[in-house]
Amino acid sequence: MTSNLRSMLQPAFIGLSIFLCCFQVYTTSGIAIVNSTLQRVAHLSIVLCLVFLFVPISSAYKKKREPVPLVLIDVCLALLALAIAAYYFLNETAIFERFAYVDPVEDIQMAFGTALIVLVLEATRRTSGWPLVIVALCFIAYALFGANLPGPLAHVEISPQSLIEQLFLLTEGIYGVAMSAAATMIFAFVLFGAFLEVSGMSNLFIDLSCLLTKKTKGGPAKVAIFASALFGTISGSAQANVYGTGIFTIPLMKRVGYKPYFAGAVEACASTGGQLMPPIMGAAAFIMADVTGLGYLTIAKSALLPSILFYLSLYCMIHFEAVKYNIGTMPESEIPSAQSVISRLYYMLPLVFLVIVMVMGRSVNSAAFAGCLVIFLLSLIKKETRLTPSRLKDVAVCAARNTLMITSCCACAGIVVGIIGLTGGGFKLINMIMNFVDGNLFLLLVMLMITCFIVGMGVPTAPAYIIVSVLAAPAMIKLGVPMISAHMFCLYYAVLSTITPPVCMAAFSAAGIAEANAMRTGFTSVKLGAIAFIIPFFFVYQPGLLFTGDILEILSVSVTSIIGVIGLTAGLQRFLVTRCNIAESFILFASGLCLIYPGSITDLIGLGGIALIYAVQRFHGARKTVKE
Repeated sequence: MTSNLRSMLQPAFIGLSIFLCCFQVYTTSGIAIVNSTLQRVAHLSIVLCLVFLFVPISSAYKKKREPVPLVLIDVCLALLALAIAAYYFLNETAIFERFAYVDPVEDIQMAFGTALIVLVLEATRRTSGWPLVIVALCFIAYALFGANLPGPLAHVEISPQSLIEQLFLLTEGIYGVAMSAAATMIFAFVLFGAFLEVSGMSNLFIDLSCLLTKKTKGGPAKVAIFASALFGTISGSAQANVYGTGIFTIPLMKRVGYKPYFAGAVEACASTGGQLMPPIMGAAAFIMADVTGLGYLTIAKSALLPSILFYLSLYCMIHFEAVKYNIGTMPESEIPSAQSVISRLYYMLPLVFLVIVMVMGRSVNSAAFAGCLVIFLLSLIKKETRLTPSRLKDVAVCAARNTLMITSCCACAGIVVGIIGLTGGGFKLINMIMNFVDGNLFLLLVMLMITCFIVGMGVPTAPAYIIVSVLAAPAMIKLGVPMISAHMFCLYYAVLSTITPPVCMAAFSAAGIAEANAMRTGFTSVKLGAIAFIIPFFFVYQPGLLFTGDILEILSVSVTSIIGVIGLTAGLQRFLVTRCNIAESFILFASGLCLIYPGSITDLIGLGGIALIYAVQRFHGARKTVKE
């Protein structure tokens, strides 16, 4: 027996979405002062309720009606999520005043705690797939049975009661740091992005990118870079970015001559970099601000130059590809008029206002909500952007939908982090790695990079960063790496895991739009983003890349690293002024590495090498022209 009962639940979903947005603004904007743990409990329970109301148990049911029993089970699961929050609120005094690891865990607490873990795992499976769920289940098994393991990974015996206490009753597990970020800063910017999207103001990003690149070789690919950098800094999700801009840029790239797999790879790389681009960046940046205590502005400032280098390398790779194969410019019919774009430039004011408010010292939440207010006021100027009550409802629904995966995954990552803290597994792994590398920082970085890729396979960036930073950052800090460098290293590779085969979700999404081979698209993404895989090593050795140090050092590092990235991409693409032979490519690549690596001597060597190849190619080009 089948039913359209899911569609009948739509009013409940809309109502809960509006309530969630109002609740978040009320509790995190400074209007009201509430207990932070209770705020996280309420936020997670509402999101879990929305997941079970909106996301069916299988994607197959998105195209056909579901059996009535399945929908009714989902309704019961949604009510159970709300019941867990109700228990927490009704017993807050007893929960907060109990002695951790001393007072016994009651049967009802065991029941609700177990139920919460199951709900979080199922919500994560529905919103982001199996990878993170499998990771969490492995850690749960490790907590319960790891005492029987041989060797250094064994831990003291942990009872189910202790596990539930850690994950449910304390703020070390599901309601920990990751959930704190999801329920405050991340949701604030999800709401900000929803305002931009529903008002239509975000369309300016693509139109502006088209206008800026209209006469350049391979223009659509460069549109993907600019549009994805602008859109991605708001969406904070590589896959969402791929779909948001790729449906426009990928067909255009194919039309002017790019092969489908290359077009998909360009969009995947460009969309991935959006999570590293200030002023907003992705969800992981807000979590990093919470974990490190350095403040969001410090994180954004440190990410600025590496993100510029990321996009510069991608731009150069695309430019050399377009010039080498004479790939054409964008069709005139696809380019908006300058007057149309200029008349809408005030759409950028919310982003400018956002940065100004944060620089003034206001909280990130306040800045995001103030930005939402600015968008609302600006939307009133034109009829096509005006946020009517009906469209405000759409904003709430859009924000709720966009936060389902983030919050579910942050809760699931909380399970992993809580178990690492309970078992001491993180410290055991760090000690094993430190003993193996024996003080060799480079070997440690290589091992941690591989760890990031393994943990990040198919896992959204935010939970991947959380897990990796808990395991990897302390090891780097122990060898003298500054905290900001260690955490940025983890963030970079957590982000890059979305384009790294064998599981590279951003590349797979782009391949679907491009109608290209998924794995070929993934490996091409790695080639295009090759420089990004190198950059984290250099900002560990050269903190000036993260804007730390005196101004002259920062300026010097900025100039040499920019020239170095151009040399690296020219070497990889085997093209500078003209096509390069193997020797020229090697010299360009090596010179680029020398320029990014710290040191005056290496800078001089790098500049000399690039200047030499440039002069040789220009000389041969001039001679060829004279002969012709």
